[in-house]
Amino acid sequence: MQAQRKDMCTQLLEHYNAEGKAFLHSIRTGDESWVHHYNPECKAQSMEYVHKTSPSPRKFNVVASARKVFFTVLWNMEGVVHMEYLEQGQTVNSE
Repeated sequence: MQAQRKDMCTQLLEHYNAEGKAFLHSIRTGDESWVHHYNPECKAQSMEYVHKTSPSPRKFNVVASARKVFFTVLWNMEGVVHMEYLEQGQTVNSE
């Protein structure tokens, strides 16, 4: 295992020595995780005209765990290059 790590690091260093910063710009990495998803109302959506003497409208709380989505993010040395949400039941493909 250590020998494989050393070989990989040596290869990366050789690429950097040959290509310089262009090599660093070509590196992309990513992460993925299941996240809770919900759409809270914005302030304008939640405003409702009522008369001063009328009781205020009832609000229902949105549960944060209403649904989960699979979140993937990819970035390079300049920042995020791709973000994607995948709903349950969908699959990841090359597109």
